[in-house]
Amino acid sequence: MEKLKQLPIRVPSEKSISTGEGGCFLKKESLEFFKKNGYLPPFKVLTAEEAENLKDMVLKEYDDGFHGVSFYGDKIREIEIRHGKWPIEDAGTYQALRLKPFRDLLRKPQIAQRLASLLGDEVICWRSQFFYKKPGTEATVWHQNATFRETGKDAKLEPTKDTSPALIQLNAWVALTDSTKENGCLRLLPGSFTDARVHYLYDFAQNHRGIYFSMLPLSLSDFYKYKKIGLYGSIVGKSALIFLTAIKLLGEEFLDRFEVLDLEMKAGECLIFSALNMHASYPNTSNNSFRFSFLGRCTSSDVRVVPSGWDIFASTEGPVEFELPEVHTFMVYGSDSYGYNKVLAE
Repeated sequence: MEKLKQLPIRVPSEKSISTGEGGCFLKKESLEFFKKNGYLPPFKVLTAEEAENLKDMVLKEYDDGFHGVSFYGDKIREIEIRHGKWPIEDAGTYQALRLKPFRDLLRKPQIAQRLASLLGDEVICWRSQFFYKKPGTEATVWHQNATFRETGKDAKLEPTKDTSPALIQLNAWVALTDSTKENGCLRLLPGSFTDARVHYLYDFAQNHRGIYFSMLPLSLSDFYKYKKIGLYGSIVGKSALIFLTAIKLLGEEFLDRFEVLDLEMKAGECLIFSALNMHASYPNTSNNSFRFSFLGRCTSSDVRVVPSGWDIFASTEGPVEFELPEVHTFMVYGSDSYGYNKVLAE
């Protein structure tokens, strides 16, 4: 694990980027900033009115049940709807494949050219999601990810080239409402992509649950409580579990190495950051302020996207094993010359 404490990041040089037309490609100073911090400061990509219109479109789609399309399958959707627990975070997964305005959003030069500066001349979005943080919603615990194994047996992203772990996936997170500390804004540990031990422990704990929990300084009651979450909890619950237990193993100094950045953003602003950078969010402690955002998970087209095999969904009626959908990716910048993935034809 010592090798995971000082991971390098290799981004294209300014001269290696095929800039073509447009003025949003990153210059040397911005590339160096990303190499050090693993994120780019928020930048404007939509007007407040445009952001509100997109938010309203998604909420209408959600109210209409996304016209019967669920990428988690009918069984899971029916269970959750029956219990009144089918949030937009689940229902809206991959829905940008149906909603062209969101594909167009990621292709705006402000986003696409920045991503191309970091990932190269062929950028795909492999998954899209919406996040709707209502008043009373709890905080999201610190977490990091690179290959997106989640609760499945295999990683969902497989680089075919020697790729910096921090560049396997970049998140383009667009605020569709104002995002404040009060309503649950994002938090980031700049530079924490250099230490991937929490990500490693997430995989290790799933492969070797007994060994992992035996390593922890836990009481017997704690052991059974944490083991239950590890076996049956949601992805969010498991992420929280791994973070809390990893700190027991790694020590509090793991967090002390990095300074916390709170990212309050205006509606229409975008944040690009490495998924391997530790990130979290505040709880929504407001009375009536909703935080709504769109997320495009992006990578290079030389990365194999493998949404296949089986995964586990922590439904209201217990864990449900489901077959991962063979969904398309879509081009954000350039054209696909590798042919590893299904690319949406437009």
